[in-house]
Amino acid sequence: MGKLLTPDDLPIVRGRVYHLDLAPEELARRVIMVGDPDRIPVLAEELLALREVDRFHRGFRTITGVTAETGQRVSFVTSGIGAPSTEIVLNELAALNEVDFATMTRREQWQPLTLVRLGTSGGLNPVTPVGTLILTDYVVGLDNTALYYDIPLPDEACALLEEKVGSVLTGTELPGARFAGKIAPYAARSDRGLLASLTAAAGTLELNWTRGLTISSAGFFAEQGRGVARVGTTQVNLLDAFERLASPWPGLELQNMEMEAGFFLHFLGGMRYRAAVVCVVINQRATGVFMADYRRQVLDGARLILRAFKDYGDA
Repeated sequence: MGKLLTPDDLPIVRGRVYHLDLAPEELARRVIMVGDPDRIPVLAEELLALREVDRFHRGFRTITGVTAETGQRVSFVTSGIGAPSTEIVLNELAALNEVDFATMTRREQWQPLTLVRLGTSGGLNPVTPVGTLILTDYVVGLDNTALYYDIPLPDEACALLEEKVGSVLTGTELPGARFAGKIAPYAARSDRGLLASLTAAAGTLELNWTRGLTISSAGFFAEQGRGVARVGTTQVNLLDAFERLASPWPGLELQNMEMEAGFFLHFLGGMRYRAAVVCVVINQRATGVFMADYRRQVLDGARLILRAFKDYGDA
């Protein structure tokens, strides 16, 4: 028997995890995670033939059901905004999948979940138009939530990315800033098999898409080079520096910036779950072009993910 989890470790109320308010049988093994809870019913209305679960608790919306086109059981789950909220959700999803709530111990046998983050992002590559679906190959996270999880480097490419982005941060620090040198970048990658399935499905569906490198910020304003508040920032000209970041190797171009992919891929990679990220570019930071209505592109992304789930096998 594994470690006994206490109610302090993992609060369970009426047989359900505390924040998501879900029981183990209410979670599908295939998960599409989005930030905005209002996006969940839109996806369900368009893509599900049958709804089994529809739950809203503490700002987190989950709908589990069977898809109309592919006949798969899928859960649409809210992550909220940013790494801290994503950390809560992913821990509870893992607990739903792995923990026996009757004994509060980890089950001896369980199958890894397959999860894809479907989100929106800002474009950093001026040749990539708004409306493009970005399939994240690698991500560099700039939040500190991931640093609480000691997960080995996935490969040497991640080590190189951490070094290159670390140099960008050092070069944009305001001299004498209180927190200079305290931001530690970490790199992660999408599951290779799942990414290959997404890539193949994107070609089959003839979508506007590309693969590339994603920067995952700790927040929306100063963390992404937006100086709005009446206080100084640790980094200056951060966005310009990222836009000039040279590709570490041919075929991997910097594409976009968002707020959840870093922790998502870092944590799930460490858990040996199958995870990937698909984000729509809704604004182009270099040109200021903004896409106000991106509903169709989000639905295209969801259909792409469902096709990849089917092609990837019995996940």
